[in-house]
Amino acid sequence: MISSFPALLLFCASFVFIGAFASEDLPLYNYSEVEKWGSKHPNYTACSTGKRQSPIDINTNDVVINKNMQPLTRNYHIYNASLSTDGIEVEVVFTGRGDLMFDGETYKLKQMHWHTPSEHRLNGVQYAAELHQVYVAADGSRSVVGILFEYGKPDPVLTMLKPQLDELAKEPCQDHERIVAIPRFDSRFLRRRPRKYYRYPGSLTTPPCDENVIWNVITKVKSISKDQVEALKAPLCEANKIKNARPAQPLNGRRVQLYDGN
Repeated sequence: MISSFPALLLFCASFVFIGAFASEDLPLYNYSEVEKWGSKHPNYTACSTGKRQSPIDINTNDVVINKNMQPLTRNYHIYNASLSTDGIEVEVVFTGRGDLMFDGETYKLKQMHWHTPSEHRLNGVQYAAELHQVYVAADGSRSVVGILFEYGKPDPVLTMLKPQLDELAKEPCQDHERIVAIPRFDSRFLRRRPRKYYRYPGSLTTPPCDENVIWNVITKVKSISKDQVEALKAPLCEANKIKNARPAQPLNGRRVQLYDGN
């Protein structure tokens, strides 16, 4: 989900700030009625009528190696960050600078959030969780880096965010956005350059499901602990705790390309 949470600078890690929902003029949605998203508001019609929707099931036997694709270059200078929830998902909003560069275009890091279980699938396999790093270019186009997680060792990013996740879990499913400061976000966990990734044209995976997104799904699956998955679910409303992942959408003739830097 790409949201417009208030860009509030927060410097006290122990205090939770409360604000209004970013999209108060649009109807709220949840994952128990995914099939109804397109009819909830005229702005949401792409959710049911779009032909380049996300997420998708990536069949690795059908991907096309594109030798002209370039590595994903990411540079971060993060001054501050905050963890927030609207009862639908948990999201980190950044202040500072974070750049994603490919194909001669620069995208600015806006936020990252998690889905449990994963939204994208590989050969039909749905994973424990998925992280979306959301970037926006000067012309408003978007690019998202998707990272899949399977159960195993704890993820270092979520280990770092445990105090903030615990704070949000104290008052789950409020009718307003809740934000807690992250006094120091260690961006080194985001800097690693993936050796392989899949790319395809798609959409936002939540309303309004706009189709101006370039997806880059990292091939390497990372690990996450069961406790961390439960911590991501704890601040959410009940309808979204079971899952906050949209089902895989039809490809409709799209081809998935593979960057292989090995």
